[in-house]
Amino acid sequence: MNVFDTLAQAARQGPDRTAIIDAAGPLSYRSLWRDIEAARSELARLDVREGQGVGVRARNGRAFVTGALAALGCGAVVMPIHHQMKSAELSEMLARAPLGAILDDGCGTGLAGQTGRGVELAGGSGLRFTRLDGPQIPLAPGIADAAFVRFTSGTTGAAKGVALTHRGVLERTRAANTGLGLTCEDRVLWVLPMAYHFYVSILLYLEVGATVLVTADYFAESILDAALIHQATFLYVTPMHVRMLTADQSGRALPPSLKRVMSVSSRLDPQTARDFFAKYQVPVAQGYGIIEVGLPIMNIQEAEAHPESIGRPLPDFDAAILNERAEPVPDGETGQLALRGPGMFAGYLSPPRSRDEVLRGGWFLTGDLAHRDGAGRIVLDGRTSSVIHVAGHKVFPEEVAAVLDQHPAVLRSRVTTRPHPQLGEAIHADVQLRGGSPPPASEDILSFCRRRLSNHKVPTSLDFVAQLTLTSSGKVRHG
Repeated sequence: MNVFDTLAQAARQGPDRTAIIDAAGPLSYRSLWRDIEAARSELARLDVREGQGVGVRARNGRAFVTGALAALGCGAVVMPIHHQMKSAELSEMLARAPLGAILDDGCGTGLAGQTGRGVELAGGSGLRFTRLDGPQIPLAPGIADAAFVRFTSGTTGAAKGVALTHRGVLERTRAANTGLGLTCEDRVLWVLPMAYHFYVSILLYLEVGATVLVTADYFAESILDAALIHQATFLYVTPMHVRMLTADQSGRALPPSLKRVMSVSSRLDPQTARDFFAKYQVPVAQGYGIIEVGLPIMNIQEAEAHPESIGRPLPDFDAAILNERAEPVPDGETGQLALRGPGMFAGYLSPPRSRDEVLRGGWFLTGDLAHRDGAGRIVLDGRTSSVIHVAGHKVFPEEVAAVLDQHPAVLRSRVTTRPHPQLGEAIHADVQLRGGSPPPASEDILSFCRRRLSNHKVPTSLDFVAQLTLTSSGKVRHG
């Protein structure tokens, strides 16, 4: 099973269907695959080969799809990179992921450690190829059939490089579609970063021959306009987008063609789901996605009646609610959500761990707390880890604190979260300053962060405190 060959076959079955509509206009499957083959030939000429790591750093649209699939077609292992990632973040990631090259669409800042200037690929893809310094070694040498590596968030704290195989990716897309039921007749309105949602979502849409409608941005006005103009049938969003659409005062409606909305990434407030339905007469189905497993749980049938639930596992998956001894808990009792099924990750890149080393009794422990109600529906209750959800992005507070602590005026910091009416959660920092020098302005510290962190990781509020409490080992206490 090979992702590239599978999608090539899908493209041949419907060459005249529209694959993508983005800022450059519509692109048929025939034209998309022509661009992919041209880019693949160029990459082969540039000595991209099997097992080599290739980063793809592009904005949403045809360039990202072309770059990722062309690299896969050369046998490379693809690592999608968010186009807004700052140079310092990317450099730290590359220290843990030995990429041989990066493909980009000109969206990112420069990167230390690159050989010469980027080479524009022929064929009109808009992609630039940059060879990186360092040994050209396999990205995931211990994992046979590796296709993708994705770091779970930032590159410090709990973030890991999650490795996925070709077989695993195809298994998870097909399993997900037993619930989604997408076909070549669907027109999927796309607003999320492709870099974070490529492995189930975009690949699934292309595999079934659907049309991917890329919005100009993620704001409510653009979503509503694109849905109407292109008669979208399916909208895949996060709770932030649901809140924004619910709050929209433009008077626009969603078109009758749009029958399904799915919210992923974090827990959707039930009242927000009810308000959305009252406004647009379309229920919001919660889905539970996680990079290590895919999209194993969704609430398709009971979204309107039970918006508090993420639903039940799809037919190919099992879910359990476990206590600290990895034992099932009774219905109604909170425990950790555990999953197993097809298409699970192959292992972690940094530090190296195989899937068998990670699983506990065959279960993947998600870190999310949940319970089952009396009818078997799963409801999320919280999470065991410190990860913060900001506008559909996962942020590790340890990574933000590490950057804050680099400021010459900061002695130590603590990063937490505060509720935000649109983003869901927002980053807050408590900062203890060093003595002996005039205190800086808050904006000086926030500007320092903006130069080093992606926008969604930068604190939106900051307080100076006289003292942060430490643990017995000298670490900042977060509780």
